[in-house]
Amino acid sequence: MNDNKKILVIFNGASGKSAIKAELWQVVDILVKGGYDVTVYPTQKRFDAHDVIIKRADEFDVIAVCGGDGTLSEAVQGMVELPKKDRVPIGYIPCGSTNDFGASLEIPFEIPEAAQKIVTGKAISCDCGKFNDKPYLYISAFGMFTDVSYETPQKMKNQLGHAAYIMEAIRRFKDYSYYHMKVESEEFVTEDDFILGLVSNTTSIAGMRNRFEYEPLLNDGLFECVLIKKPDSPSDIQNILTAILTQDLDCPNIIKFTTKAVRFSSAEEVKWTADGEDGGSHKNLTIQVIPHAYDIIV
Repeated sequence: MNDNKKILVIFNGASGKSAIKAELWQVVDILVKGGYDVTVYPTQKRFDAHDVIIKRADEFDVIAVCGGDGTLSEAVQGMVELPKKDRVPIGYIPCGSTNDFGASLEIPFEIPEAAQKIVTGKAISCDCGKFNDKPYLYISAFGMFTDVSYETPQKMKNQLGHAAYIMEAIRRFKDYSYYHMKVESEEFVTEDDFILGLVSNTTSIAGMRNRFEYEPLLNDGLFECVLIKKPDSPSDIQNILTAILTQDLDCPNIIKFTTKAVRFSSAEEVKWTADGEDGGSHKNLTIQVIPHAYDIIV
């Protein structure tokens, strides 16, 4: 009788430098030696990880995701959409350009070491977000820089990693737009002109540390919010750029707060992203935490 646990390895061969293609055999070998019966599934299209989990999660004890944060986001969305009784732990092997969420979880970026963590690690419960009615993994945003993730050429991301995002973002600063937004939560209310807003559950954004007065936790029922007000002078622009590049968010143009739920409203539709993908345009948007939504192995 075979007592091995069953694991589905979902991998995105286009993530990062496509390193997983060369090391997939080693991942499978580590998992087999760790007592798993392994099934491998290469994603074929966008949202494939989501769809496969919806259809097949009940066949496996663990789902391993090999790819970038976008592939993991698809997987988590699929898992959260399942009834709680049908959810299984997720293992993550980061293979993307920046791997912000992997950094937050302190998962090794070396593929074999990350695979070994799936064998030896333990599952922890993590929060995720709800973007109106849609689950998302770790970051939603509006304004400047927010389309950099999906408009930066893949070749540039593969070659330069997170530096590609920073270079593209700085290049765009001369053309910034701003949005008049009302922002409301139990903890904080403001109305102003903003060039950027972030609602995140991560210690790393575009490869840079998410600097609050404390280390953000991934299962505390709170998301960290950052709002950057419209600069009114060249010195404001310099202060904002310095804050971004030095990862020190103590700047007069930057507002920070934590919340369980936050509502954004504006007279005009504002374009949003969720986990680096197009999140549509909204006049009214509510973002809230789904506490302990899924389990991930660390």
